[in-house]
Amino acid sequence: MGHLRWLWLLSLVLLLQACSTFSVLPPQAVVERGLAVKMAQTQQALITHLAPKVPQLPNLKLRQVEVTLREDQEDDLFHVQGTYQAIIQLTSREKKESGPFDLYIAREKTEDTVSWFLVSDNKRELLVTNPS
Repeated sequence: MGHLRWLWLLSLVLLLQACSTFSVLPPQAVVERGLAVKMAQTQQALITHLAPKVPQLPNLKLRQVEVTLREDQEDDLFHVQGTYQAIIQLTSREKKESGPFDLYIAREKTEDTVSWFLVSDNKRELLVTNPS
């Protein structure tokens, strides 16, 4: 009876592993790129509104991006949440910023490529395309 129990447990583990491979979650590099794009969009909107004469966006460096949720929503759309730390280089000083993030990332697969998109307000912005 002990062998049958181990065989059943091994079968269950293999089945769970097989199911998890069907859903390809966004890799860490895609999440970080999506977060950087979203932060740049937010900064651009703020600068346009508050300081329209500023010629360029501040330099942004992401640090310690921790994902706490990667959830498959539907049709290759993923909900990703977590926290981040960033260093923003202003004209002559650096500002540290940290907080939570909440992203929706879509995957589009064709015969020979996989593309990842940041999705917000019914817009899709290409993050990266990799050959599969």
